[in-house]
Amino acid sequence: MRQISYAEAINETLHQMIEKDEKVFLIGQGVTSPWYVGTTTVGLIDRFPGRVIDTPVSENGVTGVAVGAALAGMHPILVHPRMDFMYYAMDQIANHAANWYYMFFGGAVKRSYNHMGDYQSGGRAGCPTLAGTASDVYAHTGS
Repeated sequence: MRQISYAEAINETLHQMIEKDEKVFLIGQGVTSPWYVGTTTVGLIDRFPGRVIDTPVSENGVTGVAVGAALAGMHPILVHPRMDFMYYAMDQIANHAANWYYMFFGGAVKRSYNHMGDYQSGGRAGCPTLAGTASDVYAHTGS
């Protein structure tokens, strides 16, 4: 069995997903920076220009873009490098994406991917204000 690191597995999977489906794109804060996402996105921007979008810091806005893209039939992979700021995205996820899924019988937001995690310092944020997690909240929200 082949053994690769977690980051290599994510990178390989992202390459495969974007290559396989022309509707898939990667969007989020720091997706081109090893400081934010480590080596998980290495080579993507060169191989898939226009389908890797590095955004400014705006968790709510970027999440809204990804939700809107999913509503329009695209398959966004949304990167949130800091779980502590995910609460800013909660409006888009809990009040819009999850509700639209049920309002339109699963037909509105069919496929989107949320790539969340704490990437800095190998998963150690380095201070109490950036060391939290909201994963459990999102695991129990809507669709």
